[in-house]
Amino acid sequence: MKIMTFNIQHALDYKKQVIDLDLFANAITRFGADVCGLNEVRGEGDLDGYTDQTNALGDRLGFERYFARAIMVRGKGPYGNALVSRFPIVSAETISIPDPEVKREGGRYESRCVLKVTLDIDDRELCVLVCHMGLVDDEAKNAVSTICSILDATDTPLVLMGDFNVTPENEILAPIFERLSDSDAIAKIAGEPTFPSDAPRIKIDYLFYRGLECRSVKTIGEVVSDHLPIIAEFDFLEK
Repeated sequence: MKIMTFNIQHALDYKKQVIDLDLFANAITRFGADVCGLNEVRGEGDLDGYTDQTNALGDRLGFERYFARAIMVRGKGPYGNALVSRFPIVSAETISIPDPEVKREGGRYESRCVLKVTLDIDDRELCVLVCHMGLVDDEAKNAVSTICSILDATDTPLVLMGDFNVTPENEILAPIFERLSDSDAIAKIAGEPTFPSDAPRIKIDYLFYRGLECRSVKTIGEVVSDHLPIIAEFDFLEK
C-alpha cells in the first residue's frame, strides 16, 4: 500500500494561483497513492471558493473519502483535513485539539483537529491519523498531547501524517518520535525539505508509522501545491 501526505492549500495550483481540483486528482493518481492524507481542504460553505473539495477529489479518483472540519472561516467556510482512500473506510471521526487557554499576543492561532480513520486493507485494520499542527508552540504542544493520547489508546497498525509546522530537531516532536518510526529514516536523502515547493528549505511534513514495514519513501519534487508531498510504501508485519 502506498500512502501519501499532501498539504494541498485548498487545491491551489501553485504556479497559476487558481484552484484546480483536476490538477490535484491527477497528481494523486500519477504519484500512485492508494491513501492520501490532505491538509488545508475546503468544504462547502457560503464563501466564494468554498466547495466540497473532499467529495470532488474522491469522485474524480473513485476513492472513499472523509473530511474533518477544524474551523469555519468567517463563520461560513468549512476548513480542515481530509483523507481519500482506495481501501474501504470502516470508521471515521474528527478529534478536536484543545486551544491554548491563554493566547500570546501576536500569535497566529487557529483551531486544529486530528482526522482519524480505520481502513480495511485485505481484512486487516489500519488506523490512519491526519493532522495539521499550529504555528505557535503552545498550539503544537496541545496537538502532540492529543496525538499521543490517540496513539496510546490504539493497538492496531497505524500511520500518522501531515503538516506539523515544525522541523525534525524541534523537541516538541520528541513524544511522537518516542512512540513511532519516522519513514524519513529510510529515505535516500534524510531530512529532505518539503516547503516551499519551488525552493524547498525546511522539512515540516511527515509520515510516521507503527506495526508496519516501510519499504520505501520519497519526497516528490514536483511543484503542484506550496508543499511537496511525501509518499511511502508499507506492508503489514507478519502476524
